Amino acid sequence: MNKNKKDEFFNKYFNNKKDDIFFVTLKKGVSIKFKEFEYITSSELPVPVRAGKLLEDIRRENEVEKAGISLSNIIDGIIYVQGSDKDFEYLYEYRKMLELLCFDLQPYIIHCINNLDEGNLDDSVIYGNALININEDDKNCFIYASVLEKKATDKKLKDNESQFFLEEAHFFYEKALDYNDKFALSYYKLGYYYKLQQQYVKAELHWKKHQELDKDVVRIEEIRNELQQLEPYVDFENGYNLVLKEQPNEALDLLLPLVNDFSGWWNLLFFIGLAYRSLGEYEIAEKYFENVLKIEQYQKETLNELGLCKICRGKYTEASELFTTLLNIEPGNCEIFCNRAVAHLYNNEVERAKEDITTALKINPDDEVALGIKLEIEQNY
Repeated sequence: MNKNKKDEFFNKYFNNKKDDIFFVTLKKGVSIKFKEFEYITSSELPVPVRAGKLLEDIRRENEVEKAGISLSNIIDGIIYVQGSDKDFEYLYEYRKMLELLCFDLQPYIIHCINNLDEGNLDDSVIYGNALININEDDKNCFIYASVLEKKATDKKLKDNESQFFLEEAHFFYEKALDYNDKFALSYYKLGYYYKLQQQYVKAELHWKKHQELDKDVVRIEEIRNELQQLEPYVDFENGYNLVLKEQPNEALDLLLPLVNDFSGWWNLLFFIGLAYRSLGEYEIAEKYFENVLKIEQYQKETLNELGLCKICRGKYTEASELFTTLLNIEPGNCEIFCNRAVAHLYNNEVERAKEDITTALKINPDDEVALGIKLEIEQNY
């Protein structure tokens, strides 16, 4: 995900939340009381109140002398400012007021987050961000991440917006571990995150670390079951990475045992096909690629790889047909024009090969493969 787009989204999101806040000016000498403690304004002080909360206070009797605003709603406004505009000029004065009133904001914010209902997800996000702006530590990062993760499930969000919240949750779960690498609940949550992202090896690593640290027997059993279910997916990820590292034999040791249970998983069949192709076992590779296309008829990488296998087995007409199918899907692909040119060339269709290379070089005049094929045609045909 593009970090700049995510940052732009959250800047806009928090800026928009500032529009919910109104300011009421307390005159000099106004007394605000909490239990036996008192704060008296030494000069005029604009205090933040959300529009909806202000209407509540107008309907009630005044609870703050000469102001008509309840302390709870002033505190709500202060939290909202702290969560949406951490550089606001009066935050220092608000902190001083709360200190004199012996009002500890952090536990109050956590209490509010825990008691907000599902319809107040935006409030939870603002309160969570306020918590981070007041004191960024392992526990507060985890609380904020949990709030962001819950917001990501909001059905009102567009897909990319939901992903922004999920990515920000991931960032703060990881940040909690930066502060405390023994924070079991972050490992628990991150395991699910990486599983969702199909990063199975990372999910396994985080869950194994969770098992070492957590004391909750219910969660330990839950993750033990998750780890068992994750095993074939970890083998798959390790296997395909071995294919990409050009270690096909080691890859097949991990991938082939998965076929019985996952024969309909095209990704698995594709990487087995790649492993066999890199071993020069083109006939076997061809079968796996063909099975992929039975599941995903127009899977682009498979059409290309199968075409290359056909060339290696001397099936030039079949290869060119596969590349033609692929070019109908992706007409501006220089690599595929080059591959089809090779199929034509080996099939003694020199003029058609020349046409494809001419097209390839129009797409990318500096393509080394296209230039190499052009040179070969000029020298040998």
